[in-house]
Amino acid sequence: MGNAALAMSFALFFLSSIFFIFKDRASILIQGYYFISKDQRDLYDEFKLSKDYGIILFKYGLILLIGAIGYIFIAKPILWIAFTIWVIYVAKTVVTFNFDNYKCNKA
Repeated sequence: MGNAALAMSFALFFLSSIFFIFKDRASILIQGYYFISKDQRDLYDEFKLSKDYGIILFKYGLILLIGAIGYIFIAKPILWIAFTIWVIYVAKTVVTFNFDNYKCNKA
């Protein structure tokens, strides 16, 4: 179980690094953003959107990494606590993430 959490955390760190490296070009990888028309995509600050999404993915990975390290070195229930926190944080992010916060005043 700890190895799976480590693998998931490193995968999330890899995805967040893609957002940090490719900056505004990585915004197409954000769920739902690809399906917005190109004209409407011009209304959004893609750099800030990608940066914030990269930070969100980094936090996801960090929560799982802390749980996996706690599982390996301290106690097994730490991973379950971290996984519960991770699920709550993912659900909160999915519910509250709004593209309208990243609109530019270009119109």
